[in-house]
Amino acid sequence: MQLLKRDIDPETPLAVSTPDELMRPGTRREFVRQMAAGGTVIMLPGVFAGCATVPLVAPGGLAFDLRSDVGILRLVHTLEQLEAAFYTAVVASANFATFFTSAERELFTDLRNVEIVHREFLRTALGSAAVPDVTGSINGATLAAILSSRANILGAAKLFEHLGVAGLNGAGKYLQDARNLLLAGKFVSVEARHAAALRDVAPGAGQNANTAFAGDDITDSNGMDVKLEAGAVLDRVASTNIVSNGAVSSRNITHAPTANQGRPSADFFPTTP
Repeated sequence: MQLLKRDIDPETPLAVSTPDELMRPGTRREFVRQMAAGGTVIMLPGVFAGCATVPLVAPGGLAFDLRSDVGILRLVHTLEQLEAAFYTAVVASANFATFFTSAERELFTDLRNVEIVHREFLRTALGSAAVPDVTGSINGATLAAILSSRANILGAAKLFEHLGVAGLNGAGKYLQDARNLLLAGKFVSVEARHAAALRDVAPGAGQNANTAFAGDDITDSNGMDVKLEAGAVLDRVASTNIVSNGAVSSRNITHAPTANQGRPSADFFPTTP
């Protein structure tokens, strides 16, 4: 790992030279500490492929032009922003210590930290093409209702993580640069581990607690994992009412991927993740 040697000093930047480094626990912890100290993170040349300027906003809201890797990763950045905001609210909620055991609180804190790393990594790497902060569009009433019970929090967390897995599974075939596909593969493996951990904490109704982390309900008859095309992901997010005023939905997709990138395939997603 070729990181700049430092103490926790906001004046000394953290340099990340490859996507692999981001996935290492030590780098992630340092990333979060640097952010908390108001420090700087530097993505060295080659850490992220194919980032070019693309339209950021279309009339009425965000724009996702999926004809490029940048457009696809902008959609991923949006989901990471929402996940980071959700877990931050969970950890800060008044009932956090009441609803969850110490081990579960550690899990949610780790989830928050990892999603913040994903969010900030994408923001930094995308540069001028990064999605603007969408947290101002979060529906406060919906968030408060989710935070009002343990079951609601766990249900929303599992939904977010499975949407992340399903969306990345659906997007992979459209990515044109192998380095970006590698990065997306690392992200989806992390999201899948999050989903498994949450299902282990809260098995669904009728599920065997020992196997719920990878239950039959999240694989189809061919043994394939959850998968959604981009529009379906955005519409499922919109259906939760977690974002106000239709800020995120399939209408934000201005251009679908081209046939040269890949072709849509059948979606699969459980009724209750």
